[in-house]
Amino acid sequence: MQGRMGIRVVWAFVVAMLMLLAAGCKERPPQVPGETNVLVRKVTIEPADESAPLVVAHDELFERLGERPGSLTNPDRAWSPFKEAEDRRRIEAYWQQRGYFDVEVSPASTSFDPEDGKASVTFRVKENARYKLGQVVVRFAPDEEGESLNGFLRHKSEESEIDLEESRKARIDMQEYLRRRGYGHANVYHRVYLDKQARKLDLHYFVDAGPKTVIGNIVVQGNYKIPAADVIARSGLVSGAPYSEELRESVVRDLLDTGAYAAAFVRVDSDIKFIAPGTAPDSGGELRDEQVDAEGNLVPRKLPSTINITLHVVESPSQTIKLRAGFEIDPARADTFLAGTLWLRNLFGPAHHLVFEGRAGFGWLFGSPLEERVGPYGEATLRSVHPGVLGRLGDLRTTLRYQGTLFPGAFLHRGSTGVGARTTFDKGIFLDVDVLAFVELSESFGPFSAAERSELALPENELTVSPELDIAFILDRRDDPIEPMKGGFAALFLRANPVSAAAPADHPFVNVAPDLRGFIPLTRALSVAVRGSAEWSLLAEGDGIPLGARLFGGGNYGFRGFGRQRLSPVVTRCIETFCGSYEVGGRSLLESALEVRFLPPQKQIGAIVFADLGGASGNLNPFDAGPSVAAGVGARLRIWYLPAAVDVSYRLLHQGDLQGLDAEPFHVFFRIGEAF
Repeated sequence: MQGRMGIRVVWAFVVAMLMLLAAGCKERPPQVPGETNVLVRKVTIEPADESAPLVVAHDELFERLGERPGSLTNPDRAWSPFKEAEDRRRIEAYWQQRGYFDVEVSPASTSFDPEDGKASVTFRVKENARYKLGQVVVRFAPDEEGESLNGFLRHKSEESEIDLEESRKARIDMQEYLRRRGYGHANVYHRVYLDKQARKLDLHYFVDAGPKTVIGNIVVQGNYKIPAADVIARSGLVSGAPYSEELRESVVRDLLDTGAYAAAFVRVDSDIKFIAPGTAPDSGGELRDEQVDAEGNLVPRKLPSTINITLHVVESPSQTIKLRAGFEIDPARADTFLAGTLWLRNLFGPAHHLVFEGRAGFGWLFGSPLEERVGPYGEATLRSVHPGVLGRLGDLRTTLRYQGTLFPGAFLHRGSTGVGARTTFDKGIFLDVDVLAFVELSESFGPFSAAERSELALPENELTVSPELDIAFILDRRDDPIEPMKGGFAALFLRANPVSAAAPADHPFVNVAPDLRGFIPLTRALSVAVRGSAEWSLLAEGDGIPLGARLFGGGNYGFRGFGRQRLSPVVTRCIETFCGSYEVGGRSLLESALEVRFLPPQKQIGAIVFADLGGASGNLNPFDAGPSVAAGVGARLRIWYLPAAVDVSYRLLHQGDLQGLDAEPFHVFFRIGEAF
């Protein structure tokens, strides 16, 4: 009864938070000159001839208009005659972008409701004939790059499906490709030639690649605490080495990885123009007068082969404090936490720092007979960071950490200390290695019978003292770490008592955990996401596997057929007159998910459909007792840089058994945080 009351209280908090988030993003912007206070009931776009329906899909156009009705997350945009004229031009341009260059858009027809005064605005469109593509050619490309540049074309000759904005984006991809190939001055220009009599258009891409480039002078600006020589050494730039546009990204990444800089920027004197990602509409490239001769032909620029570089850095403050909070609830427990990080930069010399990290949480375990296990938990870390000690990108660290973890029927105290290293091989490719010594003390975990220890490799003692080797290799190619829609992620984690293989150990463990994720975009708003993660604890000798190396699944980020840490082998315990099962962790765990994600760009609301497969056991086969399967739907609220998620699941199978309503298979999950 007490657990159910806790659930009601927490869910009331969740609902109130969601209402607050939704209300906070709906605020009308200040009025512009000429704007009225007349609100808009609806805006419609109709065919001028009712017998000829419009061919062009235009639902996305309504979000771009100057006047529109409000919604749950979007403010009202009021009516005005000026906005009507602007919207008429927007509609005309929208059709022309898709090849309807003879489109006719009538002036708006507007009516006002006699009761509330709201405006209903109607535009009528006569599409007329759609132009077809004639030639689509790439001109003046370097001989060795011509075939590759043709691969960037979005349209082919004689096509009728045209999107000029998409065709212009191809030139950006072309010039970025050439710059990565060492043509540091490369520009590509896009031009459209119309033949209105034939209702045809030609697309021409003019390439002005310039020479292959090398690095010239290197200058550092903005540094005060860190010598310029140290900045250049970390950047990896060397005068006379080949220049590629990829350096502008890798240099910034390598500098920011040190923790010493708040921002970094690489400025070059190449003859190119920066285009901010997402800029629309694209200009097609701007040509200067001297780049066009009297006959209208492109005149290549006269360019040097060297590119001079200026590294602009903004050093981070000597002391910074960051705080964050979070909340999560599922069928098994609710958790709230406050975390903070304190940086003392350059304390041990230029770019050598001291970092304090702390996290304090409080957990409610629903339905647990062990009331003493409901309460606070947290962790604290003291770490020194020493970039570049192990080579240009080899960063050394020392760590001292305490972790207090709340398990379903136990609490774990863990202290660890040691040294580690980190290196970045390329964008999104990392290797972390730590050599630690740790001590663990578990509370209320056991005692276990001899049969339980033998079957599940449970520990005999509550105290564990051991060395530990941690290795993590990560390859991250996701387009977004919060809500990825395309790309992939692969990781391999190893935790081991390094003396286990060489000599007997009291608590041996070797844990191996692969994690694979893939994201297949179907449209800009729709994607299929697949994840498979597993872990095995390979050794079961000595005094058993300690609590900190045992495997628990379930929850928001695991198998959504159970609450967090509830996908696990169980043992039966009796407390006074109450007998029940509680989770003790396994030697193998597998959790996988298939999601169809509908997350429209720049929209505040999205949705998913998912199916999860999971299993855990006391041996090395996670499906030894049978698979568990769950499916459901979820909602996503994406505002204030604070993604909130609500998932509703139905557990179809548990250990191979079909679940009926008496098994309470419906579960609701809420979290504030990233997707997988």
